[in-house]
Amino acid sequence: MLDVRNLTVTYAGGAAAVRGVDLRLEAGRKLGVAGESGCGKSTLALALLRLLPAGTRVGGEVLLDGEDVLTMKWGRVRAVRWAGASIVFQGRCTPQPRAAGR
Repeated sequence: MLDVRNLTVTYAGGAAAVRGVDLRLEAGRKLGVAGESGCGKSTLALALLRLLPAGTRVGGEVLLDGEDVLTMKWGRVRAVRWAGASIVFQGRCTPQPRAAGR
């Protein structure tokens, strides 16, 4: 189970990208996150697996089966990324218009 409690993310320059996110996802379930451009969707996903740039401050808890991802040793984080959790970023869904004559 994934249990996120009061997740906050602030980039090195001071931009608060995620503020107070709480969510719970049962094992084997999937979650889609939708929102406007720049609202923090990608930052949220990257924070869950500690994939943010150096200098980014992440607060709260990200519990995966009761273990806090934010305090795991790097070897354990790599194992979780490989076998326990993954992120699939969605590309643009709308077809691109074709130029006339193509």
